[in-house]
Amino acid sequence: MKLDPQEIARYLGYGREPMPPQVSALADACQGELERAVIPRSVGRRMAADRFTKASRDLSHHLRHCEEVVLYAITLGSQADQLLRRWSVRDMAKAAVGQAVCAAWLDQLAADFVEGIERGEGEYLTPPFSPGYGDWDLSHQGEVLEILDAPRRMGLALTQAGMLVPEKSITALVGVSDRQEESCGQKCMRCKKTDCPFRA
Repeated sequence: MKLDPQEIARYLGYGREPMPPQVSALADACQGELERAVIPRSVGRRMAADRFTKASRDLSHHLRHCEEVVLYAITLGSQADQLLRRWSVRDMAKAAVGQAVCAAWLDQLAADFVEGIERGEGEYLTPPFSPGYGDWDLSHQGEVLEILDAPRRMGLALTQAGMLVPEKSITALVGVSDRQEESCGQKCMRCKKTDCPFRA
């Protein structure tokens, strides 16, 4: 995998500053171990947008020009969680950097997945929107996994507390619109949490 070092630095709280050399070396080491151990998996499904527009006012606004959506889930699998737990016992600094590497990798996998979505002439994709964004409550994660048949197809499930397992996983959707202006490509541009430390 080829990850953007600046994205890893952003997740570590460096903002637009480059990582110090020792942190950069740890990031490279984490990437190497993760790449050897992890097999990412993804599933997606194209469906009518009205399945989701009643779930959230913010999501309804996000999909206001869309008739369809592509719902998807991506996971790094249990191997990533196991490595992170091992690092947290042996080296907390490496574990912290590993968390950032995993986050950046998931972002890259999600971007690649969306880029690979087949679309017809005059179809444009909105930025991603995930449970937990705006007022689309995290309680909808179970519905998302059920629609995608994610537990069977990729081993992705929920804990009783509503957390995704494996932990290094994401779910989201993009709207399919006939308006080119919908396709800004940056998920943070429509997020109202402007003080987020991870804002791109």
